[in-house]
Amino acid sequence: MSSDGTPITRPLSRAGMIAERQRRYPLWRLIHLLGSLKLALLLLATIAIAIGAATFTEAHFDAAVARAWIYKAPWFIAWLGVLCINLFAVTLTRWPWQKKHTGFIITHYGIITLLIGAVIGSRLGFEGNVTLRTDGQPQRRIITDISTLQIESPADSYLYLLPFDAKLAHPTEKHPKRLSIPGTKLEMVIDDSSEHLIRHPRLQEGTSPNVKSLLLDCSSSNLNQELPIGLGLKAGSDPVSGSPPAGDAPDRYDFFGLASITFHEELPHHGEKGNELLDVTAGSPPVQGVSLSRDGRLVTIRSDADLSATYDRSEIMNKVLALGTHRIVVREYLTNSTPVTPPSIRVEIQAHEDKGAGVGEGETIADSKPWLELAPAAKTQEYGHSGEIAWQLGRSGEVTSSGILKQGDSMPLGWADWRLKLREVATGKSVTSVMEPGSSKEQGGVPGFHAYLIDPSANPPLRGDSSWVASGEVTPLLLGNDLVRVGYGLELRPIPFSISLKDFQVPRDEGTETPSDFRATVQFKNLATGAESTGLIRMNHPASYPGGLIANMTGINYKFSQAEWNPRDLKETTLQVLYDPGWFFKWTGSLAICLGIATMFYIKPRS
Repeated sequence: MSSDGTPITRPLSRAGMIAERQRRYPLWRLIHLLGSLKLALLLLATIAIAIGAATFTEAHFDAAVARAWIYKAPWFIAWLGVLCINLFAVTLTRWPWQKKHTGFIITHYGIITLLIGAVIGSRLGFEGNVTLRTDGQPQRRIITDISTLQIESPADSYLYLLPFDAKLAHPTEKHPKRLSIPGTKLEMVIDDSSEHLIRHPRLQEGTSPNVKSLLLDCSSSNLNQELPIGLGLKAGSDPVSGSPPAGDAPDRYDFFGLASITFHEELPHHGEKGNELLDVTAGSPPVQGVSLSRDGRLVTIRSDADLSATYDRSEIMNKVLALGTHRIVVREYLTNSTPVTPPSIRVEIQAHEDKGAGVGEGETIADSKPWLELAPAAKTQEYGHSGEIAWQLGRSGEVTSSGILKQGDSMPLGWADWRLKLREVATGKSVTSVMEPGSSKEQGGVPGFHAYLIDPSANPPLRGDSSWVASGEVTPLLLGNDLVRVGYGLELRPIPFSISLKDFQVPRDEGTETPSDFRATVQFKNLATGAESTGLIRMNHPASYPGGLIANMTGINYKFSQAEWNPRDLKETTLQVLYDPGWFFKWTGSLAICLGIATMFYIKPRS
């Protein structure tokens, strides 16, 4: 009390002032609620759990799945926004600020700036690649990792684009994805997806009765690979070179560049030397070193060096076996109707001159590659279709083995452990290719989805034929007279300039073939002004466009780095492209965080 009896009013403490304004003003109550420590702990714990789940998803599934489900998901972006509001509200709860709050405020605003930069980079930036050739055209588009769907509407023939990733959408027959076709009453139903679509050859009724076609399956158990092959041939073609294939099937298949498989009208002659057919009867003395057991199960071969080997007859049929300077092939197993007549085998003795592993005089590397030649068997030519083909294996212009292969039978190729199976042979049918999911043993493959058109306005609803839509291709979907062309693949993002490859060099370490550097000289051209500039891309030294201090500081800059190269073609290289407009905010926020922490712990304000 004062001397005159009036109460003395003392100024409120800082804590009392903060409590008083919360009591009197609803806005301050909201600010303190948004800036509470409990909310901050909840937000940080949720983000930590989400990042842990994203790390697990990326390790066990795919980085694209982690980005779609978490990092770029709307809920995660919204959660970061709430965290920014919490950080901003925390700084307001300290108002009016004092010198001791300087580091605290700088640190929190640095985190907010960093998060803003991350969101901007995620939404507006991109990462992709571009393939350039020194003899190619300048490129104006970048291939990103974003999958898109292109739909050509039959109403206006306009091409509509929308983001769509079949792997992430995961459509099923029970839970399909339905997309409306713009300008029509039609809908596209997507009921399945695959990451391993492969073109498989199939036989279909041809327009010409003289077309000859066959389907082959090559397999390797050691490599765990399967390889379907379709070959076609028109009648009347040249027996050696073949004619243009029927349908979309070739008459020759290049076996990984190491061998070849060719389909002929007739098997060509390669000048076999001294081939001889002979019959070996069970229990009889050896004929040229070959004998057959009395029960017909075992075949014994004795070489010139007086070395012998015994085989199970059923396991060596039509296989090439070495016999000194010759080779033998058991072609047929002959049994007679009377039990007193012993069985026999028909054996082919093939002359063989060992030329060694190298290329002989007058030969080329291509000539020394092994080959397999196929042709319709005699019965096929006579009766039109018998399910048999004649074959011969060889190398360097000489036949090493030959025989007849029936439909469904298989044979070793002698190329590592590869085996060939004749799946189907036909006359009057052509080979076509069908896109469908491949097995785990088939190499290659592209992602895609299974789709068809429906008209829900019709009564009853109409449905069109279904088809697999593969990445990188345009697939037509038909419903009545309505044709919808659907494309699927990675986004081609346009850029405001063009880039071309002027030179590409790969220096090597001295005395080795190991690359010591990559040097790509590229030329940029501004599409608006026509101004040109040159950049040099080296290992760990990217080139930038438009470059300069301002562009590099703000992040409004395209960075090109060496990504891939083709050792067989130094006219081609692939560059990685990075565009991140949130770069300035990320670095500014990071520097602010470091400065704020240093201020809090190392710079003490004066009393």
